[in-house]
Amino acid sequence: MIEQLAIITVTYNSSAVIEKFIISLFKQSYSNWYLYIIDSASTDDTLKKVYTDSDERITLLPQPINVGFAEGNNIGIRQAISDGFKCVLLINNDTEFDADFLDKLLLDHRNYPNFVITPKIHYAGTDKIWCAGGGFKPVQAFAAYHRGEGEYDIGQYDQDCKCDFVPMCCVLIPVNVWQKVGELDNKFFIYSEDADWFYRAKKLGIKLVYCFQPSLQHKVSSLTGGAQSQIGASYGTRNRIYFIRKHFYGLQKIFLLLVYFCGMSVKFLSGKYSLKEFGWRLRAFFKGLSL
Repeated sequence: MIEQLAIITVTYNSSAVIEKFIISLFKQSYSNWYLYIIDSASTDDTLKKVYTDSDERITLLPQPINVGFAEGNNIGIRQAISDGFKCVLLINNDTEFDADFLDKLLLDHRNYPNFVITPKIHYAGTDKIWCAGGGFKPVQAFAAYHRGEGEYDIGQYDQDCKCDFVPMCCVLIPVNVWQKVGELDNKFFIYSEDADWFYRAKKLGIKLVYCFQPSLQHKVSSLTGGAQSQIGASYGTRNRIYFIRKHFYGLQKIFLLLVYFCGMSVKFLSGKYSLKEFGWRLRAFFKGLSL
């Protein structure tokens, strides 16, 4: 088991969730963790709440502007590597977890020392699964998906397994693996940066394993408003187009862009997207073509 663990979390107006996240860390039976908080120019009282915690294991890295989720994690990991850490845990601060969470996660790291590890993630306050591993859907323009999303947890995913994608809500990454794949692409800013990173990892043969015993509660979209908000719809669409343009070429790229555009149009015509949301997505589609 590793001797020290660097934990990276990016805050942006996280006042409503940051206290319970830090309380979850302080309750851990494994205590040799060090938390790097990268604050992306919050305008609420996030920093005030963070500053009240004088624990020497917490390092605050405030940014003068909103650098986004991707670059925020890059900044934190650069600092952790500079400080000599060999393994990093990227985790959202709108999560809560039991006192043995890190113990279980690090036991899995010992069992899979060269893998990226992700736990089981539930919707906060429910027995519903948000993510139990995942992958990519080639027939849907390589959209990333969560295994088990929305299902009640009755033990159907209580077995470790390899997978191709999970959201970076909570991932344990050995530093040598991170350096092989490279940093998160900060052009994504927020959304799909995880799909891009794991797709690059997949092409390099890097293994990702879902481990069912550690689990946490995630307050899904509590800070961004979700996929149907203007932020979610705009960045989600723009970044999916950028992902396709980045990873595919020639006729395949054209085909996947057409598949995505047609899928977006069908959702509008069927009433799944409102006129306002379709407008956001349409503008974002063309932004993605020029990113």
